[in-house]
Amino acid sequence: MLVGDLIYNDDFDINTNVAVFDCSGTDASWHEKEAVFDSRRNLHKPLDAILDLKIKNITTDGDCIIIEGEKRV
Repeated sequence: MLVGDLIYNDDFDINTNVAVFDCSGTDASWHEKEAVFDSRRNLHKPLDAILDLKIKNITTDGDCIIIEGEKRV
């Protein structure tokens, strides 16, 4: 599943904050990375490169869904 399938989908609505982390090519988790998109700060549509990340992991942190993604090969 791609990030865009979850967070930018006309047939599915998420009513919470979402942060996306690009964890491509590393064992690092979202704790060690900077968000490439955070709906608490970014009010625009995420870039296509972010929407095209393959979802590796989903968790929560308070009021935010955390998505770890990686570039598709």
